[in-house]
Amino acid sequence: MMNLNLPKTRQWLLIIPPFLATSVLTTSVPSNAATLAFSQVDVQFTNFSQSTATIELVNQADISGETNGGLFGGQNNATNNFTASPPEVNSSAFSLAFGESRDYIGSAQTQAGILANFDVGAGELFSFDFSTTVNLQTAVDNPGIEKANARGDISFFLFDTTNISPVEIQDFFAHVISNISSENIKFKYNPLDTFRLGGSLNTIGFQDFINYQSSQSIVFKNENKETDFGGNQENASILIRGSLQRNFANTSNVTLIAIRRSKSQVKVPESSFRIAFIFLLLIIAVIGFPRRKTRVINSES
Repeated sequence: MMNLNLPKTRQWLLIIPPFLATSVLTTSVPSNAATLAFSQVDVQFTNFSQSTATIELVNQADISGETNGGLFGGQNNATNNFTASPPEVNSSAFSLAFGESRDYIGSAQTQAGILANFDVGAGELFSFDFSTTVNLQTAVDNPGIEKANARGDISFFLFDTTNISPVEIQDFFAHVISNISSENIKFKYNPLDTFRLGGSLNTIGFQDFINYQSSQSIVFKNENKETDFGGNQENASILIRGSLQRNFANTSNVTLIAIRRSKSQVKVPESSFRIAFIFLLLIIAVIGFPRRKTRVINSES
C-alpha cells in the first residue's frame, strides 16, 4: 500500500479558491446585446467506495477584451466544493460574454482541476458515481459580421499510482494545471479509465458539436442530449450520469484527476472599409507618392 504519511481519518485539503466571481463591462449593459455567448459546465462526484487520502482543488477564472468604439461585457462564476464525510466533490461554472456596436473582441473563461487520491485494499472494488452537464448558447444579430463562440468540456482520468510517491503525484497534478488551457494535455502516466465530454458552438459557423466518450469501466445511467444548430441563435445541452467501477486484486493506490473548462467569446472585427483604408495608407507609406522628375542640363563651355 502506498504510504501518504497521513492517518486514514485525516485528510489533506487544499482549495484555491472555492469560489470565484469575476466581471468586466466597458459601459452600461445594453437591453439587447448584438452578440452573446454562454457556457455552463457542472460536474459532481458522489458515493465513493473509499475515503479520500488526499484531495486538492484548483479554481481559475479570467476575462479579457478589447474595444474600439464598441461595447464588451463578460462575467464568470465558478465554484469548487468538497465534503469530507461522505466524500463528495462539486465543481460548477458559467462564462458569459456579450457585445454591441463595432470593433470589439472579448472572452470570459474558467478552468478547474480536481485531484482525489484513494487507498484500495486487496480484492476490493473501487467505485463512484458522477453527474456531468454542459449547456451552451450563442446569438448574433448580424451573421455576416458578428461572431459568437461558446465552449465547455469535462474530463476525468483514473490513474494507478501505487508505485508513485506523493511528491510525484503532486508534481504531476501541477503539470496538468499549468497546461489546463491546452486542447490536448499530455499525461506522464497512462490512465486506467477515461471520460471526456465536450461541446462547441460557432455562430455563424459549421463546426458545432457536442459529444462524449469513455472507457469500458464506466457505465452510463442517464443520457440526455439536445441540440439546435444553425441560424443566428444556437444552443446545445447534454446531461450524462453514470458510475465507474474497477476491481483491484492487490493493495493499490489510485488517483482521480478531473478537469472542468468553460469559455465564451464574442467578436466584431473592424469594418472592411476601414481595413481597406488602413491597408491603402500602409501601401502609400511604403511605396511613397509619385516622385517629380527633374531634368539636369549640362552646358559645355
